[in-house]
Amino acid sequence: MTLDRDSEIADVLRTMAEKIAAGAPAGWRRAELQGFATGPDGSGHRGLRVEPGEADDIDLHAEMCEIYTLAGASGDHLAIELVVEAKGRFEAVVSESLDRVDHGEHGFLYVLDRGVLPPEPAEFQRGRPDAAPAGDPKEVVALLGAYLRERDRVLGGPGTDKYAPPPALPEARRAWLEAQLRVRYGVTLPEDLRALYALVDGDGGEGLLDRHPWFGLELLEDQSRPENRWWAVGRSWSHQPFITGVGPSLAMRRASDHPCWIPFATSTGGDFLAVDLAPGPDGRPGQVIRMGTHHDEGPVYVADSVTSLLRRHVTALQAGAYAVENGELWIDLGDMKEPNRHAHEQTRSLTVAGPDAATIRGWEPRIQRLSVLNAPWVDFGPVRGAPVLWQVKVDNCPGADLTPLRDTPVELLDLAMDGIDLAPLAGHVTLRSLTLRTERPVDLTPLLSCPRLYALDLSRAAVGDLGVLSELKGLLYLNLRRGQWAELLERGGLPAGLAAAGLAAEPRREKTWWWSVDRAYHAPEPSLKTAVRWASDLAGEAADVRVFTGRFPRRRR
Repeated sequence: MTLDRDSEIADVLRTMAEKIAAGAPAGWRRAELQGFATGPDGSGHRGLRVEPGEADDIDLHAEMCEIYTLAGASGDHLAIELVVEAKGRFEAVVSESLDRVDHGEHGFLYVLDRGVLPPEPAEFQRGRPDAAPAGDPKEVVALLGAYLRERDRVLGGPGTDKYAPPPALPEARRAWLEAQLRVRYGVTLPEDLRALYALVDGDGGEGLLDRHPWFGLELLEDQSRPENRWWAVGRSWSHQPFITGVGPSLAMRRASDHPCWIPFATSTGGDFLAVDLAPGPDGRPGQVIRMGTHHDEGPVYVADSVTSLLRRHVTALQAGAYAVENGELWIDLGDMKEPNRHAHEQTRSLTVAGPDAATIRGWEPRIQRLSVLNAPWVDFGPVRGAPVLWQVKVDNCPGADLTPLRDTPVELLDLAMDGIDLAPLAGHVTLRSLTLRTERPVDLTPLLSCPRLYALDLSRAAVGDLGVLSELKGLLYLNLRRGQWAELLERGGLPAGLAAAGLAAEPRREKTWWWSVDRAYHAPEPSLKTAVRWASDLAGEAADVRVFTGRFPRRRR
């Protein structure tokens, strides 16, 4: 940012301060805006608080978008925090790298390297080389004919025109488009889908497949290009969902998107039906999945092939499993229809407490998330060898032996115990994210041998030697309190590859003076000013944080 641009941004901030002051109630003293811009045409805020009272609905959209442009921002989130005082002063912080966390705690996130994100679980999964497609090109052609006939029967009537899909593209054009997929991604469309495209070129927007318009081959190839996969651009350090998927646990790779998921039909709402040409260990190439903007927590399994999906359409129509409303056909696809993700996750989660925790009562091999709470004694033996146990939380279980967890694929581990011994986790192959909460100093040395560990939260833990952290070469994210950060920087410096850092909330301090009864607690820390100083400590002169101060004319009422 040049000095001229800084001056222009300050002018815009001054205009915002004037608008806030004009809309504030009589007797107000201070207002705070936690705003952000998502681009030159997008903005929002987490709240506009006025002390005391409430402000009118103040439109600051144009100003925040202008700041995004003036700041030369390139990402999808520019934080714009503005404090306005009734006596005519304002202070603001503008940054693409520093922002508040969104999960209810008064913490901050500072991104040191926006070009680095943690790998998704799919990157560590391998398919089965001998897996064969389940589709049948001859059967699928016959099924398409049967489906169109059944559909005409259901929707037909006197004088009704029969629907005809668009004719197939010329063979040479189809061959060229399929070659683009092979060259770009090293994939070949499954034979059953290729057979359909040799007969018709999608459905012309009719919505034949589960009411999803089926792409022509030109659009399929275009939509598969990396620059056109717009639904896959939302990953950031502030949005890191736990990726699992819905369906058979190991059939699909656990990713928010994959270049070998080839979309061939759209919901028109940002989601797609796709053929999966990079299936998980128990999947089959050419299986059909749901993916897109609403599936950033993982794909949804639909069918083992396009053939099976089309067969289900025909079977449902023949069985009368459909409804016609205002001339539109609704087919009941049974277990192939859009599922309830939350309900599915509930069947893969287990929480045990007290006596039930002793033997992990209710344990099943399909469990993906396990929470063990408030138990005087826990035996983790039953989970040894669990195939898909990816997340474990242990809270208030004194002396729990973590050794059996070595023989599980756990990735996210949250431990809240009086004392924590990490020795059993030494060399754990799959552990990726660890949260510790304990008042007894914990030895972090065993973590040096965990090859995939990228995230560590020690903000509620006593640590024997924070200097060990500087030796964690693969660590990308670290969350600490302000004092812990100061100690780390003094002892050993930041881990070499750290890409993002968290500044955690401090415990609230109660005021005990008699004259402060009406304000029982101090303002929560860290404050914005504390966060700005912390970001400067981390990044030095390269810190992406701009602070603006100024005055605005006060208006008499």
